[in-house]
Amino acid sequence: MALPNGDPRGSGRALSTELLLHRLRGLNPLGPREIELVLSLGEQPKHHAAGTTICPHEDGSPHPRLIIGGWACRPRVMLDGRRQMLGLLLPGDMMGDRGERRPLALNPVIALTPLRTIGVGPLVQAVRTCPDDYPGLTRALTAIDRAEETALLDHIVRLGCQSARQRICHLLLELYQRLSAIGFVHNDAYPMPLTQDTLGEALGLSLVHVNRVVSQLRRERLVLIRNGVVTIEDFPRLALLADRVDPTREGVAA
Repeated sequence: MALPNGDPRGSGRALSTELLLHRLRGLNPLGPREIELVLSLGEQPKHHAAGTTICPHEDGSPHPRLIIGGWACRPRVMLDGRRQMLGLLLPGDMMGDRGERRPLALNPVIALTPLRTIGVGPLVQAVRTCPDDYPGLTRALTAIDRAEETALLDHIVRLGCQSARQRICHLLLELYQRLSAIGFVHNDAYPMPLTQDTLGEALGLSLVHVNRVVSQLRRERLVLIRNGVVTIEDFPRLALLADRVDPTREGVAA
C-alpha cells in the first residue's frame, strides 16, 4: 500500500483512508464518486491506550469510528468484574452507531492493544442521507453489518458446542480470513498481538488450557504462534479439526 511523500502526518491520514478503501472495495465495487468520498476522510488518527474505552464517548454518544491500527474487543462486563468478549475488532473494522441503533453497535469497545482510530461520520452520514448516490458504499456497509453478526453467531457456536482445541483452531482460521481481506496475511502468517491470557478470556478458557492446546498444535505442525505472529502450517487438517471451511479453498468447487 503506497504512501505519499511529504508530511508524515499526511501519510498517516492517507494510510487510514487507503485501508478503509481496501476493505470496502473488497466487499463491493465502488464508483469514482464513492472512492472520492472515502479518500476525503482526512481526520488525523486518534491514539488510544490499551485498556481504555473508545466507544461510547464520555457523553454516551457512539460516534462511528474506524480502527486503523491495533486490536480491540466488544465486552460484556459482569458485576464481579469478569468480562465476556462478544468479538474481536481488527484494523479495518468499524465501531459505533451508524444510524440504526443496533445493540452490537452500541456495545462498548475497549482497546486490547494501543489503538489508532479515525472518525467516519461524514461517510456514514452521506450514505444515510443519500443512499441512491452511493449504492456501492451502501451495500459494502450492509455487508460489514452482516459479517459482524455472522462472527457473533460463530462465536456462540464456539463457546457453546466446541472443545477447547476446536475453539482455538476455529478462531485462528477466522482471524486468518479477516486479516487476509485487508492484506495483513503474508506466506500463511499474520500478526496476532494478543497474549494467551487474552485468548483464554475471549474463548472462555484458562491460561493453562490455552497454553496446553497451543503447544499441542505446534507439536502436530498445525499452527505455530511465536513472537506475536501466527503461522498456519496445515489448513486442511486445521479446518477439519475446527469444523470450519478451509479459507484457502473458499469458492473452489468440491
